Amino acid sequence: HMKEDKIVGMNPGRDLDIKVALEVMDYIWLKHLLQFSAELAVKWLGTAADIEASSGMYVRVPESQFVELKERENFAEAVLPFSTDMAAAEEVFQHMKKLGYECKLESKVEEGNNRYYAYIHKPGSLINENPIGFATAPEAIVKAALQAF
Repeated sequence: HMKEDKIVGMNPGRDLDIKVALEVMDYIWLKHLLQFSAELAVKWLGTAADIEASSGMYVRVPESQFVELKERENFAEAVLPFSTDMAAAEEVFQHMKKLGYECKLESKVEEGNNRYYAYIHKPGSLINENPIGFATAPEAIVKAALQAF
C-alpha cells in the first residue's frame, strides 16, 4: 500500500531522519521565546526533556503554526542521523522495544552484497514474510520502525 511504498522509496538522509524523529522518536517542534530574529525563533529540537532543560526558554509550537515553520529555511536541528548512523538507529530499535515491539535485525549476503532486514512487530502479530532488504542496517531499522506504526 501507499504508505509503505513511500517509506521504502525514501533515501537515507535528513528528510528520513526528520520523519523518524517526529513519527517514531517523539520529537516535537519547539520555538525560542526570546525571538531576536526569525532565524532564531525556531529550533527543531525534539523531546519534552529539551523543554524542561531550557528553563522555559523553549516552548512547544501550537499546531496552527506547524505548516509555517516547516516552510522556513532556517531552523536549527538537533535530530540524530537515524537513517545513516548505526548508534542513532540503535536508539530507534531500543525505543521500539520499550514500546513493546519485538525487534530483530538480520543480514544476508545476496549477489555478493550484504542486505539488511529489520523486523519490528507487536508480539503475536504477523511478521511481514517478504521484507525488503536494504544496503545498510540503519536504513532497514528506521524504515521497519516507520512501517510498524
